[in-house]
Amino acid sequence: MKTFKSLLFSFFVVLISSCDNDNDPANNVCDTAYVSSAITTAYSTANGCDDIETMDLETHEYSIKINAAGEICSIGYQNPSTYTGGYTMEVTNTTTGTSYSGVHTFSQAGLDYQTIGTPVQVNSGDIITVKRTILPGYTMLNQTIGRVLRKSNYTDVPYPITQGNVEFLSSNFYGTGGPVPNFAQPYIALGFQVY
Repeated sequence: MKTFKSLLFSFFVVLISSCDNDNDPANNVCDTAYVSSAITTAYSTANGCDDIETMDLETHEYSIKINAAGEICSIGYQNPSTYTGGYTMEVTNTTTGTSYSGVHTFSQAGLDYQTIGTPVQVNSGDIITVKRTILPGYTMLNQTIGRVLRKSNYTDVPYPITQGNVEFLSSNFYGTGGPVPNFAQPYIALGFQVY
């Protein structure tokens, strides 16, 4: 009987451990704070940045390098106070060519995360481009503004900026004007599940 219990226990241990190859149950979720925490810390008021709504161009974009293996599983954004409509949100792994594109509408009250239909796989060191483009049909130019983190002294963002496993490489704003590179860091967050 003791051998049977030991055998049964061993079977359950093997079965449970085979579900996750790193035995870390904390990383089996889409961590919505993974990139937003890095953005907030790297571009904090203490680092000379302001969190504002500005930049009246249709597309707000940035590139990052994630130094961890996993998948981008959600996207977070906050509609500005001037617009309640939708955006085409794009996440492209420029290293591998895999991508996600979908139309989303976000809350105006705060950062709103939405699951993306097809998670974007990331190997440590891959370059990721993140884009938000306002949908056609907006009626006023001030609807194209978005939440950005801008240097208080109005200088360009001194890319690259590394915060934890995330390295911010560049930003760009364009559409009905521009391009305007490295003006500010768009506040477009990503949920990330570490493998």
